[in-house]
Amino acid sequence: MELFAPFTGTLFLPDKEFLRDGTPVLLPDGRPVAGIRWHTWTQRFDITDPAGSIVAECRTEGILRRRFRVTTPDRRPVLDLLPGMWRPFNSAEVTVGGTRPLTIRQLSIWSDRQFEFLAPDGLPVGRILPTTGTFTMRPDSYAFEITRPYLSALEAIAVAQTLRLVARTQRAAASA
Repeated sequence: MELFAPFTGTLFLPDKEFLRDGTPVLLPDGRPVAGIRWHTWTQRFDITDPAGSIVAECRTEGILRRRFRVTTPDRRPVLDLLPGMWRPFNSAEVTVGGTRPLTIRQLSIWSDRQFEFLAPDGLPVGRILPTTGTFTMRPDSYAFEITRPYLSALEAIAVAQTLRLVARTQRAAASA
């Protein structure tokens, strides 16, 4: 599967397991299409191809208001996400591929694990839904259903993983 090509379908993104630095990204039939390497302490991550080669890296910028930039190793933009100040998801500024805006809509005020994504024409591109319960050991396991070819598989993985980091940061701040 070509990670940079427009994609429609479902990607499964399991949550991080304790003492493992990576997780696979899977198709519905269980085939791995990519992997995510977590850098827990720095809020960074790498997206790898199935062989383990890095195809994109996320770096954060800022102290109080973190900006998440995902780029290829040769610095081509994959995703730029700036969470909103008061409403981190619904007022986020998101650009995919360096030029295409994407709107995030949180589907539930009670859950930071359900999102819908809209193209500039206002039509849905896809949605993220949890695949596990809220109070499980791995609550941030997601299924990303992409219904229109607005995103590449790589961009979709970057969006899902970045939102996972933002949600975890919000939860940590709320419990502190």
